[in-house]
Amino acid sequence: MPACPHHQFDPFSADYLADPYGVYAALHHEQPVFYDATLGYWVLTRYADIKAVLKDHENFSSRNSTDPFTPISDETKRIFQQGGYAMQRVLLNADAPTHTRIRRHVYAAFTPQRVATLESRIRQLCHTFIARMTAQNGPVDIIAEMIYELPAQVIFLLIGMEHDEVPAIKAGSESRVLFTWGKPSIAQQADLARDMVDFWQRAATFVAKRANHPQDDFTSDLIRLRNGDDTVLSMGEITSVVFGLLLAGHETTTGLLGNAIYRLLHDPQYWRHLASHPHELPSVIEELLRFDTSVIAMRRYTMHAVTIAGVTIPADANVLLLIGAANRDADHFAESQTFDPHRANTREHLSFGFGTHYCIGAPLARLEARVVLHELIQHFPHAQLVPDQTLDYLPNTSFRGPRRLLVTLS
Repeated sequence: MPACPHHQFDPFSADYLADPYGVYAALHHEQPVFYDATLGYWVLTRYADIKAVLKDHENFSSRNSTDPFTPISDETKRIFQQGGYAMQRVLLNADAPTHTRIRRHVYAAFTPQRVATLESRIRQLCHTFIARMTAQNGPVDIIAEMIYELPAQVIFLLIGMEHDEVPAIKAGSESRVLFTWGKPSIAQQADLARDMVDFWQRAATFVAKRANHPQDDFTSDLIRLRNGDDTVLSMGEITSVVFGLLLAGHETTTGLLGNAIYRLLHDPQYWRHLASHPHELPSVIEELLRFDTSVIAMRRYTMHAVTIAGVTIPADANVLLLIGAANRDADHFAESQTFDPHRANTREHLSFGFGTHYCIGAPLARLEARVVLHELIQHFPHAQLVPDQTLDYLPNTSFRGPRRLLVTLS
């Protein structure tokens, strides 16, 4: 078994979360595949290796994608059981044939037309948040004032949930990130589990409400597709899909937008340039996704022993795929440490995954990023970062975005 790298790999440390890319560059050259005994995971860093794993569903399972790093305690199990927490394997954490069946029906409800109709609503939301920020004096925390809440409101528009649930769902999402992708103590795990139970119950109550009174929304479409047939979709599966979207549908977009605003204002020429060249936003967003993704890692589980870059990983092993490292791999992206929206292969980033588990919400994330950044840049073409601020990130392996970002808008 390969020794751990000479430098420390600690995905929960503040230094790593603030800037993991120096670590990634060293790993590319020193140990592109290694076993981390603290995590209990094999870690991959190179683009070619990670892409090959993502498309190899014979040797790699997705079933560990939402398994917590901290073993579930008896107290946590009791909290889940008493609270009726019953998340099923549906998309991110499921394999064929379950994943194939459910994804087919989710695609049928998650239509391009339904996503496209959200554009005007997203723009309206932007105007509301921008008006509030314009009325304030001095610098604003653009995460707290807009980017934290707006993506949740958008996913609520899609699934049909009322906006007054946003604070509870955002809090529950953070607890789920820490529970699943963080490293909580046993006592912390129990507290997070209570939040997750509340989160689950809200999702279950909403789905039951839509089953009795369907509307024109994604959730109702799933229920109509089910048509009372559990072999198509069970109510538990629909609840699990909604529960998943109530995390992945906005947490990753909040991170993407936070990273994007920071990156564009860190070198304000891009921000000012886009004010007069908004047609370039789509290519800029792809480079933002590559350069500073909000999903820095994904997980897989080996079904058989496999050899990668000359290293044999045994069967029944956990694997951590460092997506952020793959996106900065100089063997695939020339001048990979340079932010360059004009590079020819920028869309080859792995920020939305690859293969059958490619992110189903990618079109919506791209749409939100384009609309939100366009509106912010047009309204505040001379915005600036407040200097000398230290960014804070939620300690977890997989989701990365600033929790606070001070900006002078005028």
